[in-house]
Amino acid sequence: MRNHFKIVACLVFVAGIVSMIVNPVFAYTNGPLDGRTGSPVDGKTCNDDCHTSYTLNSGTAAFSISAPSSYTAGETLSITVSFSNSNTTKHGFELSALDANNSNAGTFINPDSNTQVSTDTVTGINYIKHTADGTANTSWDIQWTAPTSGVTSPVTFYAAGNEANGDSTNQNDYIHTDTAQASSAAATPAPSPTALPTLPPPPPTLPPLPSPVASTTPSECEPKSISKDPKNLKLKLGEGKTVTVTVSGSNDCNPEGVTVNAAIKTGKNRVTLDRESATTDENGQATFKITAGRKKGNAKVSFTVEDSEGNVSKTFVIVKVRRK
Repeated sequence: MRNHFKIVACLVFVAGIVSMIVNPVFAYTNGPLDGRTGSPVDGKTCNDDCHTSYTLNSGTAAFSISAPSSYTAGETLSITVSFSNSNTTKHGFELSALDANNSNAGTFINPDSNTQVSTDTVTGINYIKHTADGTANTSWDIQWTAPTSGVTSPVTFYAAGNEANGDSTNQNDYIHTDTAQASSAAATPAPSPTALPTLPPPPPTLPPLPSPVASTTPSECEPKSISKDPKNLKLKLGEGKTVTVTVSGSNDCNPEGVTVNAAIKTGKNRVTLDRESATTDENGQATFKITAGRKKGNAKVSFTVEDSEGNVSKTFVIVKVRRK
């Protein structure tokens, strides 16, 4: 009888020890403890104190966080945590969000029964992690509401994932980590328009002198020669006189509408012309006014006319500018 009692007591003790060992293992099926994302605040993952069979981020599976790169205050964003290239039967994760000062940033929302939310009472960090139902997934869709104030951009998401073999122990499971970052998309105010300096008004634009044009002969009378009257000019300083240019045509006709061109060949600082071209009248004549400047000396002014075949006839006048 005493031996029977000893055997029963021993079995109860062993069962208690086994229960103490196994219960924590099964408890993690319902989600890891807070503080296992590998963030600067957590400082560790489940690879540090539970699933220690393999080094962190070993194995062939890929673990990742997919999150927008920017956010606006108070906006709710969709985030995906997932495994790829994994051959195990069970998977889990834990995710947190910290600002640039490693303070909690925003809050997570439970979209379905595959995830659960918790908050560490010491650090104030908000976590989202898998549930027992969620261990059958390799991907979890998460909702995160961005903070409205009191954080320093950017926000970094820290996640650790468990690639478990499903044997209900903490042995031969892989632990992976990943991060993603989102910056505040606060609008940058547009710069105020700067008044432009007041510029002085531009100088008046003088009309351009007419460009010399080729001679035209509306009649059949072609220019043959050209002459001028007077042959030479004597001008006082500032004085002006008119020179008449006569164009003669073949068969003694008077070319009407023919263009005569004038140009100062020498002494441009002594005389000026009122025009650079003029059209002959019915008598074959065109007039030009030559005016002396304020400097004495000689100047030479030429006159030319061109027929329809490009032959040019020319003459010139010598202008003597004197003080008296």
